[in-house]
Amino acid sequence: MKMKYLILPLAFVLFMSGFVAAQTASGTASTISSALCDIQNLIKGVLPTLALIMFFLAAVAYAAGQAFGAEMKAKAQGWAMSLIVGGMVGIILAVIAPFIVNVFAGMMGGGYVTECP
Repeated sequence: MKMKYLILPLAFVLFMSGFVAAQTASGTASTISSALCDIQNLIKGVLPTLALIMFFLAAVAYAAGQAFGAEMKAKAQGWAMSLIVGGMVGIILAVIAPFIVNVFAGMMGGGYVTECP
């Protein structure tokens, strides 16, 4: 007889815990989306500047290498090429950062992030 009276409160508690779990998952998804937007904004703000600095250093290394002998000239050209490739990779990452954020946001079920503030 007592089990009949216990079922209704237990069902209510389970029902309400479902709402709490759904809100917690939704809050977590929005927190992750916010963090991904912060990372995207950081990437879009910092990487182009670093790429420009790398291009400048590549030009300096290449020009400085021309004043030395063949061995040092070859090393300077290698450094310059490495700096140019690094700068290009940085620019490519800055350009595709919004796409990467949308892919990760879609994978976690939070929907796509259309625009980060």
